[in-house]
Amino acid sequence: MLALKRILTSAWGPVITGAIIGVLAPILTAKGNPGNMGICVACFSRDIAGALGLHRAPLVQYI
Repeated sequence: MLALKRILTSAWGPVITGAIIGVLAPILTAKGNPGNMGICVACFSRDIAGALGLHRAPLVQYI
């Protein structure tokens, strides 16, 4: 765990993190995540709240 922290807080940390997100975004989009969202945490939270019926925005209500 210490080695991971050392890598992510180094100058290469943002590069590695960006590469991981850059790989995950198209994979998640291909698996059904809407293309305009990619890997958006705020969008996931909004969609989960809509799916659970916690708000009434029809665009993100799935149930």
